[in-house]
Amino acid sequence: MRSSRLLGFLVAAALAVVAGIGSAQAATPSAGPVAPHAHTHHIPRGAVSVPAKDLQHFSHLLHSKRPGSGGKTANQTSTNWAGYAANGGTFTTVTSSWTEPDVSCNSDGIVAFWIGLDGWGSDSVEQDGTGVDCSSGYPQQFAWWETYPANSIQEYGDPVSAGDSLTSTVTDVGGGQYQMVLTDNSQGWTENQTVGASGSDASAEVIAEAVTSGSSVTQLPDFSSVGFTGSTFDNTEIGSAGGQAIDMTDSSGNVIASTGADDGSGDFTVTYGG
Repeated sequence: MRSSRLLGFLVAAALAVVAGIGSAQAATPSAGPVAPHAHTHHIPRGAVSVPAKDLQHFSHLLHSKRPGSGGKTANQTSTNWAGYAANGGTFTTVTSSWTEPDVSCNSDGIVAFWIGLDGWGSDSVEQDGTGVDCSSGYPQQFAWWETYPANSIQEYGDPVSAGDSLTSTVTDVGGGQYQMVLTDNSQGWTENQTVGASGSDASAEVIAEAVTSGSSVTQLPDFSSVGFTGSTFDNTEIGSAGGQAIDMTDSSGNVIASTGADDGSGDFTVTYGG
């Protein structure tokens, strides 16, 4: 949302399970000065990410698995998340890299690409990533963070473009503090900050999300595909760390973003469409 239509992440960057799947103040770039750029505020005032349990009237995110053919179990499903997430333990750090997709605005929705802790089985989230807002009819990229409930979605003032290489790490450093590092390897900027948050470290995620604005999940823009690489939970490859694949579905149960298999190195692709 340009100019003040806030990245309504009500469920948005928030979660993928009944208990919730689901970012913190800009820091000083550590990779040298960034060229001046025009910046427009994308995030609507007051928008926040909330646990999925508070949005059950929209969906029971990750509520159940769909049976696969041949006795195999298919991916989990969610109405706003696609990617990999793990819970059922304590997770203190997550990292991944991705290339910002070239989004076609076939809808006026918002799509976000992020990593984070909490949100599945907890009332808190700590997330860092990028997003593309199509509310104006053309793609507007931005970078953001959130530590719900301490902070609503916050936007970094750094430039992001389609094709940029991004890397992020979110870490619980103890004492109620979380370090969030987001680097645009192509533009040459880094945000590195430590913020207070009441996290419980119940889950870890690497996600592409259909962001919620106002009171409903926005229609997912066509992002074609996004490849996440080198993804780890607690410094362990996501599959070995218990990561579960998630497909995004519409309200009728049709898959609108599918998650490919993890290759054993933390590399996987989320593809727009069934």
